[in-house]
Amino acid sequence: MLIPYSWLKEFVNLRKPIEQVAADLSLAVIGVAGIKKTGGEQVLDLDVTYNRGDLLSVVGVARELAALYGTAIKGHPEKFQPPDSLSQLAVKNDVKLSKLYTLTKISKLSYKITPKQISSRLDAAGMRSVNLWADLTNYVMLEWGQPFHAFDAEKVARRDSTLSIEIRPAKRGEKIKTLDGLDRQLSTEDIVIADRRGPIAIAGVMGGEDTEVDEGTTEILLEAAIFDPLSIRRTARRLGLRSEASSRFEHYLSPDNLYTSLNKILKLYQVYGKGVVSGFASVGEKNIEPYSVGLTHEKLARVAGEAIPLLKARAYLERLGFKVMSSEKGLLCWPPHFRGDIRIPEDAAEEVLRLHGYENILAKPIQTTLEEVRENKLESGRDRTTSLLADLGFSEAKTYPFVSTFSLMHLQTKKLLRLKNPISIEAEYLRPSLLFSLLEVAKRNMARRKEGRIFELEKIYPKKGENLALGVLIWGEENSFLTLKGVLEALGDKANLKLEFGHAKKEEFFHPVKFAEVRVGSEQIGIIGTVHPHLARAFDLPESAFFEIDFERLARLFQPWRAFESIPTYPEIIEDYSFVLPQTRSLADLIFEVRAASPLVREIELKDRFETKSGERSITLRITFQSPEKSLSAEDVKPIREKINRVIQKSGGTIRS
Repeated sequence: MLIPYSWLKEFVNLRKPIEQVAADLSLAVIGVAGIKKTGGEQVLDLDVTYNRGDLLSVVGVARELAALYGTAIKGHPEKFQPPDSLSQLAVKNDVKLSKLYTLTKISKLSYKITPKQISSRLDAAGMRSVNLWADLTNYVMLEWGQPFHAFDAEKVARRDSTLSIEIRPAKRGEKIKTLDGLDRQLSTEDIVIADRRGPIAIAGVMGGEDTEVDEGTTEILLEAAIFDPLSIRRTARRLGLRSEASSRFEHYLSPDNLYTSLNKILKLYQVYGKGVVSGFASVGEKNIEPYSVGLTHEKLARVAGEAIPLLKARAYLERLGFKVMSSEKGLLCWPPHFRGDIRIPEDAAEEVLRLHGYENILAKPIQTTLEEVRENKLESGRDRTTSLLADLGFSEAKTYPFVSTFSLMHLQTKKLLRLKNPISIEAEYLRPSLLFSLLEVAKRNMARRKEGRIFELEKIYPKKGENLALGVLIWGEENSFLTLKGVLEALGDKANLKLEFGHAKKEEFFHPVKFAEVRVGSEQIGIIGTVHPHLARAFDLPESAFFEIDFERLARLFQPWRAFESIPTYPEIIEDYSFVLPQTRSLADLIFEVRAASPLVREIELKDRFETKSGERSITLRITFQSPEKSLSAEDVKPIREKINRVIQKSGGTIRS
């Protein structure tokens, strides 16, 4: 926000150079982005934080400087008190939409050019001069922080002779041509100012072209209101119409300040426009219920890090406009009407510290008791996993948790979680898996890389409930499924877990055969498979493989050490089994059944694999037999060998001679 230095001096005695004032403000109040010069005027460029809406005005900053330097604000501003003789204007208001709405009719106006002092100050504050009537509303808004809007009363009367004004939600399908000449489609979440014919302004955002004031205006309806901040923010954001006025409506506004600033602007209309107040209406809460915040000596000392005398703290708060009462426990503080951000004891303590000076708090070494910190398995597992994948040549992706419209073509929306208030059509549904997020990343990178390795460790949102998942995708590599299986086994080794692969229910996004369930013991933790060829082609990808692990389950199962196994005492017997297996049969299921054939089967290794001319798979499994109790003989292994051959034949395999 830009504030001319000379304007501040009208409200507070400032004998320090602007550079010193800027430094003091930065230390105690708000950030100062810099000092500018506009037309010979020195201007402070202030960076106002969201909680301090009261500083979006010249008077607000002047109050802070007066408190900081221990001086008083100049003048005694008065509130507008409407005479009983004024005609009552017809206004209908819903306090949920507008906490307070006032409408003042100013008649017998005589137009003239905006005075130089006002137009030059508007220019220095970053606002252009439009005409006298609009310039006066902007001038008082910058000075007091209360936005105004002026309607041409005669134009409103031509639309509706009763001058009946209503503050209401926009109706479905309603439109309005705003002051910038554009037709705006309204939403039912927008607040509008309307007469009987329809909207004449978008509340707190922009007025309508039909009722715009100009040099020929002789009668004005002047609006001063406090609208619902969230509604104004949503509307301004949706329409791309954030302005000086809307930014102030988005903050806390005070009824007291409204009536004070209304009194100021009416005087300016009388001085510069010869106007006469002829009508008035006020609907809503005219007063704020006062509330107190307690600040104990212990709380203040804990926040400050040292003891600050309560008498000094009380003096600081009173300089800031607080009403303060002392008690045995500490201070009871009533914030001034313009400080809606003071709600809890920490807020009051911060006010004391600002005026005391943070630089005056003595630096002390941190004093605390160190306690044993238990290992966070989830975070430890995350670090180990991401490090391993990076070492294996994978790049980490970070994507939004939504399903894009492109991916939505491959999913059934009834199986997805839908947001109640999506910010766009591209963010309407939450992803049930990381598969589509990673496929889209791969699709975008295909122009630069024909093969790649990526992973993401983030939340997914299946209908059964959200969980943290690890998704890993490989594309464009030869034997991508087997490569990815090796990566998953390396991850199991890192976690000191033995992963097993077995039969899984059919998944439409995976190859019918090259697909398996991932287990640790009897607990399923994920899936692995080749991406279905149709899906890969839809994303313009070559052969791709993907696995997804429930990372919360995996992290819970992580073991810090591998279980010790004693070195076998007795020798093993190693045999190779070669057979041909159709593509439609699951090798993972076959291996699972072979392992279950006998407790003497200690290890199974896929020794060889290739595709025959007929399109079938030629497989060689190397099986190790071993007993912890004795040396095995050929007779011990013979029945197991026969059982394994039957398992192979039952699974559709043909044993090679």
